Amino acid sequence: MNASPPEPQPESQKKQELLAKEAKFWDLQEDKIEALYARPHDWRFVPHLAEIIIRPRVKTFLRLLDTHKSEIKSLIDIGCGNGWVCHATAKRGIRSIGIDLSEKKIATAKRMAEEQGVAHLCEFVAADVMQWRPREKVDLLTSHGSIHHFPEFQQAMAHMLEHHLRPRGYMLFIEPNHEGMPPDVAKFLLRCAKSRLGQKVFDFPFYFEVTGKTSLDGPEAPPDEMNVRHESPAGKEFFGEHIHLDEYFREHYEVIEREFFHYFASHATNAFHVFMKSRLVRGLWRLALPFVVWRETQKLRQPKYQQFAEDGLWFMRRRGGA
Repeated sequence: MNASPPEPQPESQKKQELLAKEAKFWDLQEDKIEALYARPHDWRFVPHLAEIIIRPRVKTFLRLLDTHKSEIKSLIDIGCGNGWVCHATAKRGIRSIGIDLSEKKIATAKRMAEEQGVAHLCEFVAADVMQWRPREKVDLLTSHGSIHHFPEFQQAMAHMLEHHLRPRGYMLFIEPNHEGMPPDVAKFLLRCAKSRLGQKVFDFPFYFEVTGKTSLDGPEAPPDEMNVRHESPAGKEFFGEHIHLDEYFREHYEVIEREFFHYFASHATNAFHVFMKSRLVRGLWRLALPFVVWRETQKLRQPKYQQFAEDGLWFMRRRGGA
C-alpha cells in the first residue's frame, strides 16, 4: 500500500521555517567570521580592498544623511548584521536602531558599539522586523542588502512604513540591482581565466570549492544551505525572483536620489585577488583598484551600465505628503 503524500505546509509555517534557517545561517557565519576573513571567498572579506570598492556608496550615504541632518534624528537599519551602519550613524549623533534575525550578529553589534563609544545612541534587537515594533516611529528606514528577498515584498514594505516610519520620513536602501555579472564583464573574466597565463595563476580548486562548479562554463551546483561561503537560505529561496527594485521604487515612491555601484571592480577583485595565486597580480590589482573604482563610477552615470550594476541606492519617501 502506497503511503499518501504529505500535506502541504501552510505558507505561514514555511515562512517561519525559512526565517529560522536564515537566523541559523547568519549565526553560523558569525561563528566562522575569523576563518572567512583569513581565507576570503569574496571581496567583502578583504577589508583594505572592500573599503576602496564601497567608498563611493558610503560617501553618498553619508552625504545624504548630512544634507538632511535637521530631519533625520533617528533610524532603523533592517538586517543590521554586525551593526556597522548604526555605529557610523551614531557617530553623527543619530539615534540608531539595528534589527537582525541573528542573535550572534546582534551580540557583536552591541560589543562593537561599546568599543566605539556609541552604545548610548545605539539599540540592537534580535527579532523579525515584521513582528517587532519600535517604541516610536523613526525618521529613516535603511537597509543594506537585506530587504530584496523579503517574501511578499509589497506587503512587507507597506507594513514597515506603517509601523516603523514617521509621516514624511525617509527611506534609504542600498540593495542588489542585478544578480550576476554584466555580460561583457563575464566574457572578459572568462577569457582571462582561460588564457595561458590565467591557467597558471588562477586558483581553480578554490574557485570550484566556493562556487560548487566543476568547470568555468558549468552551472553552480546546489550548495549546502548552511555553507557560509554560499547564499543564505532566503537568498537561495528567492534567487532571481525578487522584484525589480528600481522600477518598483520609482513607481510607488518619491525617489529623491538614486545611484548605482559595482559594475566591474567587485567582480574583477574576486578574479584578480580573491581567486588569484600570483602575488604579483594581486599587488598590481591593489594599485589599480582606486582608478578602476573611479572609472566605473563615471560609467555608472549612464543608463546602459546602470542596468547591470550590482547594487543600487535609493533615497526616497512616500508620495503626497503621507
